[in-house]
Amino acid sequence: MRRGLDVFATGEDPAARMRHELHTPLTSIKAYTRLLRDDLPANGLADGAACLDAIDRNAVRLERYVDSVVLPLAATGAPPPREGATDLVAVVRDAVDLARRVAVAGAVSVHADVPDTARVAVDEMICRHLVGQLVLWLTIAAPPHAHVEIALRRDPALCLEARFVPAGELTTAAQRRPSDNTPRPTPDLQVAEAVANLCGGDLRLDATSFRLSLPASALAPSPR
Repeated sequence: MRRGLDVFATGEDPAARMRHELHTPLTSIKAYTRLLRDDLPANGLADGAACLDAIDRNAVRLERYVDSVVLPLAATGAPPPREGATDLVAVVRDAVDLARRVAVAGAVSVHADVPDTARVAVDEMICRHLVGQLVLWLTIAAPPHAHVEIALRRDPALCLEARFVPAGELTTAAQRRPSDNTPRPTPDLQVAEAVANLCGGDLRLDATSFRLSLPASALAPSPR
């Protein structure tokens, strides 16, 4: 994905090269995910099957996003017209549901505080890819027994804030578990940052949190 964006940024390759760079990893993700899914025993873990199914669905969505948004953007230099507002609350809830399944392995808890509805002027497919990637990254980056807090609020613009709290900050000294000093990978979310900017939004992140703001009325013009 990063290579594909580099191609777009430099203009050094034609559209066919960009299509290849973006579609090849997605095709591999789908193929290997479906092989793993087929190899699960009949009485295999339900959570494992659900996670593989979610990965496959998101890869398909991302393929459609590449074809409907990224490649046209590379050709025209402008985002496609907005077809309608997206309910960010529904997107966040779906992302949190998947994150909770993934979090079981590290005994990480995930909680989201969201209003009844919140509309943003971003295509739903793009929104799901962006929010899903960020929430999953934070859940995986959290140390064992940590708690992930997610909140959607207006401050004053609509923004999604999330952070993880280590177990040591959640319990008394007598209850604390041994700390996990395993180095956590530095987040590599350049694609997410680029997508947020193209949507007229803003993404700020560090090793333990992120803050994503998205436009509530109209897409910002893309810089040429």
